[in-house]
Amino acid sequence: MNFKEAFNPLRALKSAFETMNLQPAHLWGGALLLMVIEQGAGISFQFVQPAVNALGPEMMVWFLCGSCVAMLGLYMLATWLFAGLLATLRSVLLTGEVGEGGLFDHRGKFLPLLFTRILVVLCSIPLIIPGLLVMAIPIFIGVRFIDSGGGLVAIGGVALIFLGVIVGYAIILYAVVGIMLAEAAVVFEDLRPTQAIARSWSLASGNRWRLALFFIVNALFTLLGFLACCVGVFATGCIARLATAEAFLQLIAGEDGSAAASPRAPADEGREIKLD
Repeated sequence: MNFKEAFNPLRALKSAFETMNLQPAHLWGGALLLMVIEQGAGISFQFVQPAVNALGPEMMVWFLCGSCVAMLGLYMLATWLFAGLLATLRSVLLTGEVGEGGLFDHRGKFLPLLFTRILVVLCSIPLIIPGLLVMAIPIFIGVRFIDSGGGLVAIGGVALIFLGVIVGYAIILYAVVGIMLAEAAVVFEDLRPTQAIARSWSLASGNRWRLALFFIVNALFTLLGFLACCVGVFATGCIARLATAEAFLQLIAGEDGSAAASPRAPADEGREIKLD
């Protein structure tokens, strides 16, 4: 597939859902477990204020240190599981089977993926600065307009703030999506962290708005789960998370002219599809 077809969000979400249903215990179970682990560290910080009230301010430092250690441990565990989950997704997509190693075998990708995730965060910092500046200036001016008087001046200030936020977020999204495929590049193409960042940036070149739309649709699809009493977000979040990996696999499957991968049942003995 070309980039436009591979990163069609509706196609990718549908294909990810169909693939997950072939091996629900591994793919649905693994994706749910990954969501729980990744949310675990954030949940721990919600107990800081109750801990301070119950144990006193002197305990806050120890509680924060413990939370940081727990967050680091959960982050490493999530990285381990994520590598195995993507490898399992690839195997199921091609053959309908889980493949050797199973869900908890990172296939030697744990350290490269961990360093890539850290590098993505570090690279994101300078990428978001221009967007933050574009956002901050209209907000500063808009607040002064609102404070200086009412009527049309205040309305103009609100409009300026709104426009600044929209443009700022658009700039941030345009820049950051260039490195959001690095994790898949590590797992599926066996690249080093710096190579994965470069590969992601190269794939996004000329396709940034299409890639940005892909992640926006995935985010909106995830939020739809909240309409089902918040419980549905676990299902929509799992599908959206694996849709990115599915789209990446479809893209690299077509780079050498081979057929694109598609969900197949274990009994489907089709020809093997070369992905790398």
